[in-house]
Amino acid sequence: MKKSLILYLLFFGFISFSYSQNSFDVKVSGSGPTIILIPGLASSGEVWDETVLALSKTNECHVLTLPGFADQPATDLSAGFLPKMKTEIASYIKKMNRPVLVIGHSLGGLISLQLANEYPELISKAVIVDSYPFYSAAMNPTATVEMMKPMAKQMTSTLVNSSKEEFNKQQAGSMPIMTATKTRIPQLEDWSVKSDRATIGQAIYELMTTDYRANLSRLKTPILVLGAWYSGKDYGLTSESVRASFGQQYQLAENVQIEMAPTAHHFIMWDNPEWFMTQIQNFVK
Repeated sequence: MKKSLILYLLFFGFISFSYSQNSFDVKVSGSGPTIILIPGLASSGEVWDETVLALSKTNECHVLTLPGFADQPATDLSAGFLPKMKTEIASYIKKMNRPVLVIGHSLGGLISLQLANEYPELISKAVIVDSYPFYSAAMNPTATVEMMKPMAKQMTSTLVNSSKEEFNKQQAGSMPIMTATKTRIPQLEDWSVKSDRATIGQAIYELMTTDYRANLSRLKTPILVLGAWYSGKDYGLTSESVRASFGQQYQLAENVQIEMAPTAHHFIMWDNPEWFMTQIQNFVK
């Protein structure tokens, strides 16, 4: 392919390319204002494929796969997983010399929230997909960090030390709760079993023991929170009750909009794709 043609295709966003100087993988496609997309626990950046297909028509999309997840090489965890990812992604964005929109799912949503709060000069807006400032309080409203530490430690130990067969069985059993789109379940299982067990364990521990709610009193960046409730409908959850839980956790944020997906499980972008894209595009505009 001639050099001039390659440059033309890159400029108009028809070729994606990767960065490799970070502990996380990045694939870039499209042109226009920049959007950073961060997947959740043990997920590949491919979780955003359909989202990027739409957004890259008008935006430059940077899709991350975090270290240790979905066959991505693991990284040093001595400084903690979430703090390291937050700092590295912030450094990556700083090099762009312009504010960006960030979209994060689950664990990626918490990272996105922290970026928007602690680096307001870098983040113009943030979309938080089914993620809370304090995950444990979504399960138990009376939870505290100290209360959750022993449980988180035990869960991490069990996960890391279980046999391959036990781990695979546990993942297969949990995935139907994650998405109502059955054709996606094998993909989720594949990403999970190809992830580094120690990284998953550390990330889960930090998710369970990070209470970021009080920090939101400083948050000025516009935030869109997209919540899911449908997988819990057989256990008494309703759209209204889960919305109230999100509202309680995000109450200190100055500029937050909360929308509940109609029938999605945790992977809203797969289960209610049209609704999801409408929310994203309206917020971007």
